[in-house]
Amino acid sequence: MTDTTVISPPPPGGTPTGGTPPADITNMTSPPTTPWHTTLDNEIKTYAHKKGYDLSDPMKAFMASAKGHMEAEKFLGVPPHQLLRLPADINDEAGWKAVYQRFGAPVDEKGYDFSSVKFADGSDLDQGFAEFMRKKAFELHLPTTSAAALSQAFVGFMEDADKREVETAGSKLAEEKAQLQKDWGNNYEYNRQTAVQGANKLKVTAEDVAALEKVVGYSRVMEMFRKVGAGTTEDAYIAGKQGGEFMTTAQTAQARLNELTNNPQWASRLVANEPEARREFDQLTKLISDYKEEAA
Repeated sequence: MTDTTVISPPPPGGTPTGGTPPADITNMTSPPTTPWHTTLDNEIKTYAHKKGYDLSDPMKAFMASAKGHMEAEKFLGVPPHQLLRLPADINDEAGWKAVYQRFGAPVDEKGYDFSSVKFADGSDLDQGFAEFMRKKAFELHLPTTSAAALSQAFVGFMEDADKREVETAGSKLAEEKAQLQKDWGNNYEYNRQTAVQGANKLKVTAEDVAALEKVVGYSRVMEMFRKVGAGTTEDAYIAGKQGGEFMTTAQTAQARLNELTNNPQWASRLVANEPEARREFDQLTKLISDYKEEAA
């Protein structure tokens, strides 16, 4: 059976009975929409505004952001894990310590290894000096490689300073010896032997003499020992006796006799048979000939 139900058209200005009014398809006004950027984080929106991004168009904002990021990468040139952020607070000890460690500083003093630092002869650093360098290197936040290089530089400087000191001392000693030989003249060997005997009297070692020379000079040391050997404090260079005893070696006796015989005044005194000149001559010749008196 065919359905012949007829729907009557709505009356003018009205709606069908029991129905809902149809949509007005002639109304072209779009419903209001929420801007796309309203849901963005406030920090991002603030940053975008500062940069001048056009947020009215998502595509324009994206293009501006991407371009800025690409430009930043060109200047950075490294991945994020290679970037170093400095502490904002200069008193941030932990933050700065992390920075120093990124540059190669150890976490404590024990991290410094100076085993590779050697003297020219291959010897190791003095333990005290090594500990001093560890402490100072850690205080200055030096990288381990820099601390070792600085220590090696110090070693080289000290060795060069020692070398220069030895060279200077050697030059000065040579000058003083030359001057003393000039001052003592023909009496040089005799006075030198007398000085040696004076040092022996005082039981002074060669090391002690070297130490004294550094303090007061070679000339003064030799003259001091000469006076001790001569048993007198007089200023004359030549002494016929030494503390009441004549010289005790044939070598020094010969040097003394040569000196005296080259002195015309003394030779005249000997020819005149002066007691003092004759006594000294006899003693010298006995020593030179190894003469020994027979026991009484």
